[in-house]
Amino acid sequence: MPYCHPGRWVTKAFQAWRLGCMEKHTATHLLNWALRRSLGPGTEQRGSHLSPERLRFDVATQAPLTPEQLQAVESAVQEAVRQDEAVYMEEVALAHTAHVPGLRCLDEVYPDPVRVVSVGVPVARALDPASQAALQTSVELCCGTHLLRTGAVGDLVIIGERQLAKGTTRLLAITGEQAQQAREVGQGLAQEVEAATERLSRGSRDVVEAQRLSKDMGRLTDAVDTAVMPQWQRRKLQAALKVLQRRANTAVRKLEMRQAAQKTQELLQRHSEGPLIVDTVSTESLSVLVKVVRQLCEQVPSTSVLLLSPQPLGHVLCACQVAQSPTPAFTAEAWALAVCSHMGGKAWGSRVVAQGTGSTADLEAALSTARAYALNQL
Repeated sequence: MPYCHPGRWVTKAFQAWRLGCMEKHTATHLLNWALRRSLGPGTEQRGSHLSPERLRFDVATQAPLTPEQLQAVESAVQEAVRQDEAVYMEEVALAHTAHVPGLRCLDEVYPDPVRVVSVGVPVARALDPASQAALQTSVELCCGTHLLRTGAVGDLVIIGERQLAKGTTRLLAITGEQAQQAREVGQGLAQEVEAATERLSRGSRDVVEAQRLSKDMGRLTDAVDTAVMPQWQRRKLQAALKVLQRRANTAVRKLEMRQAAQKTQELLQRHSEGPLIVDTVSTESLSVLVKVVRQLCEQVPSTSVLLLSPQPLGHVLCACQVAQSPTPAFTAEAWALAVCSHMGGKAWGSRVVAQGTGSTADLEAALSTARAYALNQL
């Protein structure tokens, strides 16, 4: 290692960091060109920022970009990368750049002479107004560091897009291996959505399976929302999952109503008309239990109903509703709380309907507590 002493100049180049910035900077020029090509020549850059990990690009837009537009922009950059075109850089007199059609420059003061970066076309030819070359490729005034060929970018994926203000869209993009990994993640999630679509098309045998499928749709939606993946693909999968979630929820409701109707008829056969129905129902869903209680009260409105449903490991579900009356003798919330507290659990609800959970090895004792509480209030 060379001897260092005070006053001596030492240069340290962080090659990995510098290469990452070169990659993102050249990719930014390609993205600027691809946006003009896909959205129209009037598309203007509003700003950009880059680091070795990712790049940020603000662009003036009339409306949010569609998934198809995002995909078209990304594909245009990919094609330029595949072409592995040379990146030409040359300093020229600032006056020579004043009237070149398609030349990109920001609203800032440039030095004279100024550095021109041209992709695929030598600078002299790009600056020739008669060639129109700057309208066909990326030609910009730029003093930053760049790659020598577009192929070194490797790949580019737009992973984020949001509206900053009316008329301005911010894009986030990554390149190289990160971009390839993002594509793999997107492909994997697309396959999961396809598999979920098939599961939904087959239908569910029971409420539990339908509820599981509905929850899986929600988890898959969360994964798509947060994954590092192509933004155009995210938007398409989000739209598909929104439809699938709606279908899954509808299937759950239909199966729950069907099961609740069956349980309701079974209970009506066991209980003659009276002021009280306290019983057990076999179901794994608190939602179904609540629906059974509601249907019972619709058919016998003068009856107060409390149902318990035993679950694995001693857990118990509870749902209740009090009889329709201008002045009810007791509230559903207090009734459920008395029973669930007996089981070491909790309850919640209103004066008319309530539900809760608890745990007990003696279900008959819980039923007795429910009957005793209600009869003491009547």
